[in-house]
Amino acid sequence: MYLVDANIVLEVLYKRSRWKESYRFLNAVKKGVISAHMLHFAIHGISAILGDPRLVAGFLSEIQTWRGLTIIDLSIEEELAAAKVAESLGLDFDDGLHYYYAKKKQIPIVSFDKDFDKTDIERLEPDQVEIMED
Repeated sequence: MYLVDANIVLEVLYKRSRWKESYRFLNAVKKGVISAHMLHFAIHGISAILGDPRLVAGFLSEIQTWRGLTIIDLSIEEELAAAKVAESLGLDFDDGLHYYYAKKKQIPIVSFDKDFDKTDIERLEPDQVEIMED
């Protein structure tokens, strides 16, 4: 089980330099080979970056078919707790939410964001995730 950061999805959507390894990881989530969680907050962020309602609809339609993905909604109380933790660790709010959830579930985060390296959660990049394909 992994927590997926938005930057992994954006890497693929914008075909940035590490999109192939990100695609391989996300495709394994799509097929259900890997179980992953993604914060609804991150999905909203990706949707806001995409902007165009047609692109957003395509993105949302796609991820709702991913067999290995669970979308996580945090309560206001959890977001408040995450904000306090973020402040104490020197993280921004977005990273604080991801840290809070990964810590709560004791799962690694798959991210290119090196800010997580100064915390006590494990950060993996997509090419570090073992994918058992048949």
